[in-house]
Amino acid sequence: MKIRTLSPKAIKDKAVIIRVDYNVPIKNGSIGETTRIEETIPTLKYLLKNGAKRIHILSHLGRPKGQKNPDLSLNIVTPVLEKLLGEKVEFRTTYTPGEGRIQLHENVRFFEGETKNDPEFVQKLLKIKGDIFVNDAFGVCHRAQASVVGLPIFLPSFAGFLLEKEMEHLSPFLSSEKMSGLTVIVGGAKIETKVNVLKHFSRTAENIIIGGALANTFLAAQGFDVGQSFYEEEEIGTAREVLDMAEKNKTGIHLPIDVIVAENIEDTQTLDMPIEDVMGALKIFDTGRRSIASYAEIIQHSKTIIWNGPMGCFEYDAFENGTKEVLRMVSAHKKARTILGGGDTLKALKKFNIDKSSFTHVSTGGGAMLEFLEGKDLPGIEALMIRSQEPN
Repeated sequence: MKIRTLSPKAIKDKAVIIRVDYNVPIKNGSIGETTRIEETIPTLKYLLKNGAKRIHILSHLGRPKGQKNPDLSLNIVTPVLEKLLGEKVEFRTTYTPGEGRIQLHENVRFFEGETKNDPEFVQKLLKIKGDIFVNDAFGVCHRAQASVVGLPIFLPSFAGFLLEKEMEHLSPFLSSEKMSGLTVIVGGAKIETKVNVLKHFSRTAENIIIGGALANTFLAAQGFDVGQSFYEEEEIGTAREVLDMAEKNKTGIHLPIDVIVAENIEDTQTLDMPIEDVMGALKIFDTGRRSIASYAEIIQHSKTIIWNGPMGCFEYDAFENGTKEVLRMVSAHKKARTILGGGDTLKALKKFNIDKSSFTHVSTGGGAMLEFLEGKDLPGIEALMIRSQEPN
């Protein structure tokens, strides 16, 4: 994949519109985790160092569904951005140029035209009067939206350093060949968002560990009673298809052999029981200790580990152990290449105080990471391909 990359010549004396992903978690009016902001700083500093006349930052926050929502205003990012850059940032409520060298514009998803890639909204964004466009928002590259694919039609367009880094770390796994020592850990809830990546790695990985509510559907597909746990009955056939593919390609699928259960998620009284004993009103909320111990051996012998999605409801202390222990095992495996992704994964890193530098790469994308690994052409990356633009 050849995309146009930044150079001093492209930047000097230019007004730059840069799309970033500042969709950070907000709790009680404060930003809970800043990785997505931190990861854009190298590109922003490069633009400043190489003479950008102005920098106009576009992003979304949350799901305002085309309505202005003060609780989802990007102004909350301004002080964090100023601290990380060591520069004054002007917050703009409109898509017009202001006076500051660095300008952060309001949430693009306050307008329906953003998610619909409405040409009229693209023209509204062009009133910022940018000379070039930079995409440093890997997390939204799978979205064909106005600020992602609309602007590159009208402006010379480049990949930022974060987008380049994501592609560099993830591209090797697009191969259809079996990869020795590759373990893929997939958690979360719904099979729909994970099925294609599971099918891909059912052919190429040596081992796949499945956790979270996603594992419940696979357990049900194997004939286990999951009590009143969340699972997708309509996706049992899909789960069986993945299991059959893995068996055909000699890829080990590893599901919990024991689980942490309770009657509801607020319970502090829990039981760790074999999966065969789950029944009645019981609900599975985490992976059991014997399962974690069995995963430890797999992880220890892995050369590469890719992880997307938690092992259970880690936000609740009673059900945090599975995610916490697997995170610790992966972070401690210094001889392996380790790649993590997904918003919940970032939250878990913060909750359990595990440094991101413990891993080879922590992706800022969740859905984008999965779709990239499936081998899909992501619209945001396709819009930057050199073949569709004039050469540098």
